[in-house]
Amino acid sequence: MLLSRILKCCNGNVSTMAAVAAVPLLGVAGVAVDGIRAENLRTQLNAALDTAVLAGAVSTEKQIDEAATSFDKNFTSGDAMKIARSFAVKGDVVEGTASAELDPALMRVLGFSNFRVTVNSAAQAEPPATGANLCILALAPSASQSLLANSGADVNAASCEIHVKSTANPAAIFNAGTTIKSAKTCIQGHSIIDNGGSHPNMETGCTTLPDPYAGKVPSPASLSCDFNGTTYSGKVTLNPGVYCGWHNFNSGTDVDLNPGTYIIHSGGWNANGGNWTGKGVTFYFADTSKIQFNSAVKATLSAPKSGTYADFLFAEKSGLSNSQFIFDDNKGFDMTGIIYLPSRDVVFNSSTKIETRKITAVMNTVIFNGVTWNLVHYDNGKGTSGEKTAARLIK
Repeated sequence: MLLSRILKCCNGNVSTMAAVAAVPLLGVAGVAVDGIRAENLRTQLNAALDTAVLAGAVSTEKQIDEAATSFDKNFTSGDAMKIARSFAVKGDVVEGTASAELDPALMRVLGFSNFRVTVNSAAQAEPPATGANLCILALAPSASQSLLANSGADVNAASCEIHVKSTANPAAIFNAGTTIKSAKTCIQGHSIIDNGGSHPNMETGCTTLPDPYAGKVPSPASLSCDFNGTTYSGKVTLNPGVYCGWHNFNSGTDVDLNPGTYIIHSGGWNANGGNWTGKGVTFYFADTSKIQFNSAVKATLSAPKSGTYADFLFAEKSGLSNSQFIFDDNKGFDMTGIIYLPSRDVVFNSSTKIETRKITAVMNTVIFNGVTWNLVHYDNGKGTSGEKTAARLIK
C-alpha cells in the first residue's frame, strides 16, 4: 500500500516534469517549423517582386500600376497576412518593397507574436539593342535620292543609325563637302552616287528597320475648329486646340506654347522668326497642312511624356499624299521627341541648325542642304518599336 502511494506520487512528478520539459522542446520545434515557413514566404515575395519590378521597368507608361498588377497576379498569399507592396520610379529604375506577416503557430508558446517578412528589389530598363537606335528613317521604297546630302551638310549622329529604304537608282546621293557621321548608315538599295565627303559606317544592300510607329498614332477626337486664320505679332501665348486655315506669325514674334496637342487643319502656320518655346507639345497634321519654319526662328520644343500623343513632337494622319515640309535657315532648334512625318519630303535648308539631345525622325524622304545636326536617338526609355526592349534586376 505504501509502495503504491509512492509510485503514484512519483508518476505525478514525472508527468509534471515531462510537461514542463515539453515547452522548450515545442518551442525549438516551432522555431524550426516557423523558420521554414518564413523562408518560404521570403522566397515567394522575392519571386513576385522581382517579376513586378521587371514588368514595371519595361512598361512604357503607368509603370507603378504595371508593377503592382504583376505582383498581385504572381504572389500567392497562402497563410500570409497583412500583405503590402509599394513601388517607385527613379529615372529608368523601378524599385519595389513587399512584406507580409505570419502567425507563429508553434513559436507562440514562447511568447512570440506575429512576425513580418520584408523584401526589396529593383530593375533597370536596358538600352535598345544595337541596330534599333534609329535617328533617321527615310521610308520611300522607290524614290530616287531618298537621302540627299548637299555641300555643307554636317550630321553628327555617332551613337545612332540612319536607314534609307529606297532601292532606286540612285537611292542616295552624297555630295562633296558633306559629313554624315553615324553608328551606321544603312541603304537598302545597292546604287548610290558618292561625290565625296565623309560618311563612314555606310552599307548598301542592307536590311533596314521597319516603320516603328506605323499604326501607333491615333486620330484626334474632333477636328472642329477652335482657332481660325489669325495674324500674330509681339509676344504670343498659344493654347492647344484645332487651328484651321492659315496662321501667320510676323517677323520677330515670340511664341510660348502651353502643353498639349496643336492640330493643324486645312492650312498651316507661317513662322517668320522669333523665339518659340513649348514643353510637352505635339503638332498633329490632320491633312497636308504644315508649319513653315522660316528664317531666324529659334525653337526649344519637347514632346509630352504621357497622354494620347506621348513622345510625339510632330505627327500626322496616316495615308496622306506626299507633300513637302521645309525647315529654313534658323537660329537653332533644340527639339526632343519623335518627328513622325511618313508622307513628307522633308527639306532642311541652308544653316538649319538642330542642337538636341534626343530625336528620332521618320520621313518619306530627306534633303540636307548645308545643315548642322547633332542627334541622339529619342527613346524616353523605349526602343524604336515604341516599347522598352528589356530590363535587368539590379537589386
